[in-house]
Amino acid sequence: MARPRRAKFHPRLANFRQSAGLTQEQVAEHVGITAEMVRRHERGDSMPIELYRKRYCHLFGATEEDLGFRRGPAKGPVVQGGGSTSGLLLSANQFSTIQISPTEFGDSEYLESVRGHTQEIVKLDNQFGGADLVRLSTRLFRTVHNQLGVGAYDLKLERDLHSAAGELAEVVGWLAYDAEEHDLARRMNQESLYFTRLCGDKTTELLTLQNSSMHAASQGRPREALQIVRSVLEGDYRLSARLRTLFLTRKARALAQCGDESALQLFPEIRGLFLDGARDDDPAWAWWVDERELLWHEAMAHRDLGLTDQAVNQFEQSAAAVPANETRSQYVHRSYLLQAQIENKSWAEAENIMAQLVPLSMQVASTRAVVLLRNVLAQVATANGTIPPGVHEQAARLSAALDTAPV
Repeated sequence: MARPRRAKFHPRLANFRQSAGLTQEQVAEHVGITAEMVRRHERGDSMPIELYRKRYCHLFGATEEDLGFRRGPAKGPVVQGGGSTSGLLLSANQFSTIQISPTEFGDSEYLESVRGHTQEIVKLDNQFGGADLVRLSTRLFRTVHNQLGVGAYDLKLERDLHSAAGELAEVVGWLAYDAEEHDLARRMNQESLYFTRLCGDKTTELLTLQNSSMHAASQGRPREALQIVRSVLEGDYRLSARLRTLFLTRKARALAQCGDESALQLFPEIRGLFLDGARDDDPAWAWWVDERELLWHEAMAHRDLGLTDQAVNQFEQSAAAVPANETRSQYVHRSYLLQAQIENKSWAEAENIMAQLVPLSMQVASTRAVVLLRNVLAQVATANGTIPPGVHEQAARLSAALDTAPV
C-alpha cells in the first residue's frame, strides 16, 4: 500500500539563510544533515524532525513560527553579526528534552535523524560523561530497534538502517559502561555486533569488539577479554597498523591482569606500530589511539603487575596530555592517577590532584569515576596515621563534592 505524501508546509528557511549569507552546504554542516535535505526543507517537501527544527531556530535566532514550521505570527530574518553560528551544540539539559518518535515509515529522513542523534550523543558524552545520557540513548535505541523489527522502512535503506542501529548500540554500550550499568553495556555490545554483522559493517564491528574486551577486563574477566582480542588478531580482519595497535594494547592489558609479565614486552611493538601513523582508510574512531591512551594503558598494566612507581609516572604523563576542553577525560584520567598515588603513598601529589578533581566532579557525570574515587577515599579514611592532615582535609572536600556529583 502506498504511503501517503506528507502535506507541504510553507517554510521561510531560504530567506533566513540568504539574509545570514550562508550556503545550503554551510547550513547542512551546522544542522547535521545533508545539503539535499536542506533543499527539501526549504522547498517544503519534508518537515524537519524536532531536533533539526531546534537547530535551525538556534542557527538563525528565530522561532518555529518565524521559520514557517508552525502557524502563528512571524517576523522576518535579521542578520546578527554576519550570521554567527557560535553555540550550536545543545547543552545536556536541552538534549534531554529531545526524543525521536516512531514514524509510519523509515525513510531517508528517518535514517538521517538516527545518525544525527547518535552524533549529538557522542559530542555531549565527550563533555558531560555518560551517566546523564544513558537513559535517553537507550530509549532511542529501543525506538529504532522496534522500527526495524516491525519492518516499517524502505527496503532499499535496510543495510544503512542496520548500520545506523549498530552504531547507536555501540554508543549506548559505551555510555552504559561509563554509567556502571554493566548488564546494559554487555547487552548493547551484543546488539551492536548483531546489527553490524547483518549489514557487513566491519568498522563498527571492530569498535564494538574492542569495547567488549575493555568491558570484560574492567569486570575482572581478563581471560574473556583476551579471547575477544585473539579472535580479532588471529581472525580474517584486515587490520591497519593503527588498529593492530589498539588490539595489541587490549591484549597487553588482559595479560597483565592475568599476572603475565610478558604483557610489558608488547609495548615496544605497540609503540612502533603507533609511530607508523594512521592511514587515510582508517575508521574515524581510530583517533582514540593516541599518546595519552597508550600511556594510560601501559600505566594500568604496570599497576596490575604491582609496579606502582612506574604506573604513577605514566599516569601523570597521560593526565597531562589530556586537552583542557575534554572534561570527561580530564576527570577519568586524574581519578586513576589519584588511585595510583594513594597506593604509592605519594601524599603531596595526591593532595594536589584531589584539589583538581573537586571542580571536575561537579561538571562530569561519570559513575565509573565516582565509584573509583569512592573506593580511593575509603582507602584514605581507613589508613593509619602516617597520612598528612592536608590529605585528609582535601579528601573530605572531594567526598563532599561527590555527594552532589551529577550521577
